[in-house]
Amino acid sequence: MFLHAHPDDEAIFTGGTIALLAARGHRVVVVYATSGELGFGSSAELGVRRRAEAQQACVLLGVDRVVFLHHCDSGLDDDPRSQPHGAFAGVAVDHAAEHLAAILDGERAEALVTYDSGGIYGHPDHVHAHRVASAAVDLVGLDTWYEVTVDREYLHFVDTHVAAAASESLPRPRAVGSVSVEIDLTVDVRSVLGVKHAAIDAHSSQVADPTFGAAGAFPDVYGYEWFLRHGVPGPLDALAIDTTTAPVQVDSP
Repeated sequence: MFLHAHPDDEAIFTGGTIALLAARGHRVVVVYATSGELGFGSSAELGVRRRAEAQQACVLLGVDRVVFLHHCDSGLDDDPRSQPHGAFAGVAVDHAAEHLAAILDGERAEALVTYDSGGIYGHPDHVHAHRVASAAVDLVGLDTWYEVTVDREYLHFVDTHVAAAASESLPRPRAVGSVSVEIDLTVDVRSVLGVKHAAIDAHSSQVADPTFGAAGAFPDVYGYEWFLRHGVPGPLDALAIDTTTAPVQVDSP
């Protein structure tokens, strides 16, 4: 199961991993905390459109079930005074965790994936998703859960990830992702990069360029996905490449 804050996060940060899991026969469930109604072109209809885009992207990725928790998008500012009524970032952790735990229990989930403690780049909904996921894991006694992140040291040598640009749009930007030594798993998703690209492109209300300006360097920047693991090895470990003996080798675009 994957817990994401908004439609498009599933494709950008974990699309390749989802596609690889689905190809190996795993049942994959994607849970969205919000409909992303405060995204680009914010309007009363945007949430409806983004939910439809999420459904389309998840079909492309091979997802078996899509769940929306129907909290409100909190927007970019972590100041509660700037957030709308019902914002996900303001929902009590216990309340949201009980809802997520019920889904985890009903699905008999083997593992849960959500953002790192900094929300990858600091979005209030991403940070809150981490807190909620951690609490839900404790409620159900899940043996394995993962935090998706980005390797900011690796990306420094190739190109800027969209997460870095997103961080710069926050009122209080923060360092993006994690340093290499903190990361437990690197998943090479280049074999399914076409599927990931198509899933990103499905979010047309938010994404004008599905390469995010990377163009020919897209495989270098988005061909790897990074995770921190809690608990015993789980399904993502079977996808991970061995980075203990050699650095990630990047193919020329």
